[in-house]
Amino acid sequence: MINSKKQESLPRGSVSFPIEYYKIDTSEPSYDLPVHWHVDFEFIHILRGGYTLVSAAQEYELKPGDYFLMSSGILHGDSPNFRGKCIYESVVFEPSMLKIQNYVTEQFLDKLTEGELFFSLFFNQETDKELSKLLAELFKIMKSPFDGFEYDVISRLFLILGYIYKNKLYSTNTHYVDGGGKLIWLKCVLNLIKQEYGTQLTLATMAESAGFSPKYFCRVFHETTHFTPMEYLNQYRINRAAEMLLNTNESIEEISYLCGFNDISYFIKLFKRYKNNTPLQYRKQKVV
Repeated sequence: MINSKKQESLPRGSVSFPIEYYKIDTSEPSYDLPVHWHVDFEFIHILRGGYTLVSAAQEYELKPGDYFLMSSGILHGDSPNFRGKCIYESVVFEPSMLKIQNYVTEQFLDKLTEGELFFSLFFNQETDKELSKLLAELFKIMKSPFDGFEYDVISRLFLILGYIYKNKLYSTNTHYVDGGGKLIWLKCVLNLIKQEYGTQLTLATMAESAGFSPKYFCRVFHETTHFTPMEYLNQYRINRAAEMLLNTNESIEEISYLCGFNDISYFIKLFKRYKNNTPLQYRKQKVV
């Protein structure tokens, strides 16, 4: 679940072991990964197909065997250029589970979770054999847990973070000092879109919520998300419409109106662009 600040807030694992393994198929009708952020660290591994990811305002083309690692607070999600099919796995965990109070390991974790430092790493076995091996072991354990697997998981997480620290694969957040401001205004805009997508939301209103002129707002929004503001708004609306098509009995015309479209023809055209189906064809995929 992604809350009103565009922060993902899914519970991870259990209270005493807050880590979760996911296997994602982007061809599933319900698949939806808008740009979002979370406090948790996330490790991604591509299994089949190709995936285009936006992370920390950069775009990455991921192929089978590639890994992508990110620390807290990084805005990430589907690139606007992603239209392919991909199966990937990910491990998402609360970094607090690794904190040992008053010990030296806590210092590095605190800097990562508070935003002073961050990592956003793209690699595979060819470019980093040792780190790839540690990640492969972690995913294998998470997929097939056994008695006491928690110790093996925690030991791999410490080894991975230790490797990142030892090899200085992290960065100081000089980008996000500027970008820290960007992150705050962007969360305000994403919150506005979530709350008001069903209204006639304008570029001027979004720019005003960020405190920028429309021209400057368009530029920095695109730099940060790789979407124009209206592209992001329309994709968000179409994703919400897709949910309604699968989960309600509302008419297509009513769903179009509820998601902020006054022109049913334009809604159908956009829906087909983003979902490769008309709304009616998409609704027929619903499992009864």
